[in-house]
Amino acid sequence: MGLAERRATKAFQDNELPKLQKALDDAAGFAVTLEIDWENLAAEGYGDNYNEWWKSVYFTPVIRAIKEDIAIDDMGREALQEKLKKIVFTNRGDYYSPESAINWKDGVLTVDHSPTTNVEYIDDRKQRAASEMLKNL
Repeated sequence: MGLAERRATKAFQDNELPKLQKALDDAAGFAVTLEIDWENLAAEGYGDNYNEWWKSVYFTPVIRAIKEDIAIDDMGREALQEKLKKIVFTNRGDYYSPESAINWKDGVLTVDHSPTTNVEYIDDRKQRAASEMLKNL
């Protein structure tokens, strides 16, 4: 990760992450543990796009899935709090489709998606995240 990418990552961490973490926690009804693989999310030469792309690929779909499909009642909030250990955002597999990129295993929801591809498919990723949580909670 070059200097430009480190600066863009730091700006995102300082300016956007606190708001997104709050939105996630508010949707879930508790403090959700996030594990973010910044090194692999930082695509070389794309620092100017991190604010938009990271929100669209990782945060918005998961927040919407929790808010609109999981934590819509006490039963959903309780199941989420009981079974969700953490959410992981990474780009280790360079996956592009929600079916291969978003999975639940042992209480961990992982979004392992390329941050530069299919950015606009927020609804597809939201549906996959919701599906994975609904069948595992």
